[in-house]
Amino acid sequence: MPTNKKHNISYIFLVLFIGIITGTILSQLIGGILPEGVVKDFFLTSRSIGWGSNADNWIDLFAIRFKTGLFIDISVISLLGMIISWYFLRYFK
Repeated sequence: MPTNKKHNISYIFLVLFIGIITGTILSQLIGGILPEGVVKDFFLTSRSIGWGSNADNWIDLFAIRFKTGLFIDISVISLLGMIISWYFLRYFK
């Protein structure tokens, strides 16, 4: 009997987050194995996406003053980790 099970959006984000973590671990392993060169630069060059890099992003509540920020580093290996995790999400319906 086939089932049509829909995944919760939080479950999907959790699986993709695990994929990003897996991609980060893979990039650290590849960074230690590959010699310096174009291939290593291609796989390990990353771009940071997020907010909080400005010096004036303080939130001032008069009694408390704090900064906020969140950055995600995206590289080819982290995208590969996301694709693998998305495959497992589709495979284990």
